[in-house]
Amino acid sequence: MQKDYPREKPNWIKVLIKWAISSPHCITRMGRGVYISPLAEIRYPHRITLAEDVVLERHSRLCANGKNAVISIGANTTVSPYALLKSNDGKIVLGACCSVNDYAILYGYGGLTIGNNVHIASHVVIVASQHDYAKLETPDFSKDMRGKGIKIEDNVWIGAHAVILDGVAIGTGAVIGAGAVVTKDIPPFSVAVGVPASVIKTRR
Repeated sequence: MQKDYPREKPNWIKVLIKWAISSPHCITRMGRGVYISPLAEIRYPHRITLAEDVVLERHSRLCANGKNAVISIGANTTVSPYALLKSNDGKIVLGACCSVNDYAILYGYGGLTIGNNVHIASHVVIVASQHDYAKLETPDFSKDMRGKGIKIEDNVWIGAHAVILDGVAIGTGAVIGAGAVVTKDIPPFSVAVGVPASVIKTRR
């Protein structure tokens, strides 16, 4: 026989405080036609800018944490369910007509700039920072980060489960294959696959 446990009553004061600090109405600048699902999670909205017709689908998460943090999303860009954009005291600039698909993770500590018409597939991880592994055994490991930043130019397609590491640039029109790990710059109109990613052909 299944035991019934009493349901925990919500703390409405905490609920209201959370709603107040994450309300879309606190967003710095929001263009016309923006759609934000009631189930989207927005933290530190005063550091977030959304252009016209941006869509934040259910369970998408934007976290502009840190005093220098900025998240800026261009017009007609969609952030899909369970995708995460987290500044970590850095800047994430996402261009127009982009798609960030389910479960993709974008970290912006060292600065992440993404151009227009960039398509980021499911489970992609983009990390504009790195830790000092010499400090792995110390409490400073989780705090001491550095970042060179990442730049992704226009018309790029990043395949599912790809990983883009700090300090790289991906040129216009490039394609990153599924599961690739990008550790160095990818020239424009290149197709790069593998671990680590290497160019196998060009599109032009």
